Amino acid sequence: MRLSKVLEVKKKKLRSRIFTFGVIITGLLSITFAIITFYGQNAGNFVMSMDYDAYNRGIILSSDYDFTNPSPRLLTDPIEDARDMTYSWLKLDEVDQTDGNYVDPDYDYVAYTFYVKNDGFETVDITYHIRMTEINRNLDEAIRILVIEDGDETMYQKIDKVNADGQLPYYPEIMPTPKFFVNDTIIARENFTKFEPGQVKKFSIIMWLEGYDPDTDDDILGGRIKLQMNFSIDGLN
Repeated sequence: MRLSKVLEVKKKKLRSRIFTFGVIITGLLSITFAIITFYGQNAGNFVMSMDYDAYNRGIILSSDYDFTNPSPRLLTDPIEDARDMTYSWLKLDEVDQTDGNYVDPDYDYVAYTFYVKNDGFETVDITYHIRMTEINRNLDEAIRILVIEDGDETMYQKIDKVNADGQLPYYPEIMPTPKFFVNDTIIARENFTKFEPGQVKKFSIIMWLEGYDPDTDDDILGGRIKLQMNFSIDGLN
């Protein structure tokens, strides 16, 4: 049963197949996280280039805490036939306990956990931003992106539109207070400072189609969106 029926949300009925997710995380210091959604076709590989100077500074990433196999590219399994869902359905404990790709047996969403390590010799400040490089059929209106950085959750969404009565959409109280996209292409711009040699930070990135959002309707069918998450040392770029 669709989320809109379970929650008695009044909006258009979505078809059963919405889109397909595929994710690649790439980089050394310039780490790139790409989410690619396709409707009616398979997700292909999307590879980002790494920054040579960043590599020389010793910032690396891995899908496991021990960095047994650090890699410039980390690829999740694609998700087929994704449907709308909501924040309370996310299995956050399981995501946290699963390195790399987490596949929920009940619901469809992107969930990927990875680690960033300072394997160099100097303390640095790190900036990261998440941006949309391609948007089709206004899919950005309905998605939510949750970034969990060392256990701290931040949820990002586009600013909601008021309805004909001048009211904002209803969301359950359990939903995190969102941070709104910076602009039409930048989702988030954040930083962490004094990243010391040997220090490791843990990130989980989760993305889903929010069923309470009134923009989750038939208009997004066939939509496609591509996201990048880039890390850099402050002052390097």
